[in-house]
Amino acid sequence: MQGNVAFMVYYRELNLVVLWNIIKKEKVMKKRIFLTILLLGGLIMIGLTGCGENKNSREWIENKVSEVSRVYPTENLFDLFKQFPEGFEIEQVYFKKKSDGIDDFITEIKLTGDATSHTITGTLAKIPAKDDAPKSDEVVVSVQYVDNKFIFSDEETAKKIWKFDGFLFQKLTLNKTELSKLRLKEKSYNSVTNGFSILYFTENEIVNNYFHKNDSETSVLEIGSSLQNEGYYYYSILLDYNDGYYFKERVSN
Repeated sequence: MQGNVAFMVYYRELNLVVLWNIIKKEKVMKKRIFLTILLLGGLIMIGLTGCGENKNSREWIENKVSEVSRVYPTENLFDLFKQFPEGFEIEQVYFKKKSDGIDDFITEIKLTGDATSHTITGTLAKIPAKDDAPKSDEVVVSVQYVDNKFIFSDEETAKKIWKFDGFLFQKLTLNKTELSKLRLKEKSYNSVTNGFSILYFTENEIVNNYFHKNDSETSVLEIGSSLQNEGYYYYSILLDYNDGYYFKERVSN
């Protein structure tokens, strides 16, 4: 009799141990399920947030490129030091495209805004398009920007080389409001390089006067860049009249 009682007590204790282990495992499983759901929920939210930012949309690209308003317009080049206290670079390239390549020469002006000396200097060059062209064919004129004027080491040669009266950014206003009014041609975003560009049709009178065109003539304005580090400015402006000429202007810090 005592043996039966002892067995029943042992059996009951064994069942309690088994039951406790089951309950314990269920708690662990529920905790794991909860943590899994929490993790998946977080990933879904991150995914939804990423999907919500359409980097190939006009709105997103336009928000980025509207930063060009820091430069366009800047009539006095020395005012660029207010935007870029540590200095800046200006580059403009212009040439005629041909069916078998580009023109015999490329016109290029490069200026550097030196923050230490607070000077703006550089070169205006007529560069042979072909790599095997004689070095003697290259024409280089030194440039200084002083008292709101371009001073060339050879004024006569400079006038022959550079067909423009200053930079386009000295005359043209570009900002979010102005860009939103323009007719969109196309846009693109490259997720590999983080590069983006947007093209507009424009009949801008200032642009047309700059290129010596009729006031109502249509051109394609392209603004391009890539996602940069905080505080770094780098935008290229391209104009195309479908007349065989290539024009690019870029300011960077």
